[in-house]
Amino acid sequence: MNQLDKSCLRLFASGTTTDDWVTALQLLSNWRASHSYPLNALNTTLRNRVLSVDPSAITAQRLKRLESVLRKLRRRPTMQMSQMQDVGGCRAVVGGMKNLAEVLRIYVDRPLKHTLYKLDNYIDQPKEDGYRSIHMRYRFAGRATASPWNNLRIEVQVRTKLQHSWATAVETIDAFTGENIKFGAGADKWRRFFALMGSVHALYERQHPVPGTPVVTSELRDELSDLSTELNVPYMLRSYARIGRQVQGYKNGKDYWYLLELMPSTSEVKMTSYPNRMSDLAKNDYADAELRFRDTLNQAVLVSVDSIKDLQKAYPNFFGDTRLFLSSLERFLSEKITPRNKMFPNI
Repeated sequence: MNQLDKSCLRLFASGTTTDDWVTALQLLSNWRASHSYPLNALNTTLRNRVLSVDPSAITAQRLKRLESVLRKLRRRPTMQMSQMQDVGGCRAVVGGMKNLAEVLRIYVDRPLKHTLYKLDNYIDQPKEDGYRSIHMRYRFAGRATASPWNNLRIEVQVRTKLQHSWATAVETIDAFTGENIKFGAGADKWRRFFALMGSVHALYERQHPVPGTPVVTSELRDELSDLSTELNVPYMLRSYARIGRQVQGYKNGKDYWYLLELMPSTSEVKMTSYPNRMSDLAKNDYADAELRFRDTLNQAVLVSVDSIKDLQKAYPNFFGDTRLFLSSLERFLSEKITPRNKMFPNI
């Protein structure tokens, strides 16, 4: 076991001193930061390929939040850090399924030099919680055989706007309520609501429904309507949306990192921008924010996008922007019929 793995075990060992804990956390933060170079390389390729298909697509990259890394380590305390698949991740959001299929075809026809060791198609096989997207997991290959970045794992995600709106809504509810639905926790009714909404979006995109949800649209609508009313979903999502209006006056240009700090208790979002030459400071501030937010509902994330406009589109959960999700919910509940004779078309 290497020094990093031993250090991570100390994070959860009984009797660990504060100094040992801080040292282990710093080592983990440094290891996370080492993914920046391969992450940027794969994100550049993703952006070029996606924009050639859909010029209005949004791409973004992020280093995994420390809280998420620690949560995974708690579930699997003997996990080797080199096995963690998505410490660095980049994402593309395209207009619809036609664009998504074309992006995926490009990756199949023009494979990268990096090793694709796993591809998860959560559209053909949606998760039971309603999540739908494409995940491609790569091992980075540098130009030199002794490159320090060789074999670092980077995840590439491609999803449609509807699929993205679903994930956004889940993270928004988690951020403001502490439900933790994204990681399989939370109240049963919230989990069922999002599973049903996954099937609603699958219906509109003419894809497979979420396992365990109604395939007859009238039944899907009735159950969803009851839960939406009971959970007061429209009111909650509209209340969170006001956060988006607070973000004004920040640098709007390329080659910037942005540190987002979300504080649900005060309905505030703090955003700090850093030019690329200050990326080390950005990563240190990111680690400091995560330490401050320990054991609270507050969240921090460090992301890189081309502009503030793209930032709000790529990470709308940090701005309470769930308009597309809410629109699709209200549209479905108000319709007398739905596409393809009230049934999923491809079952």
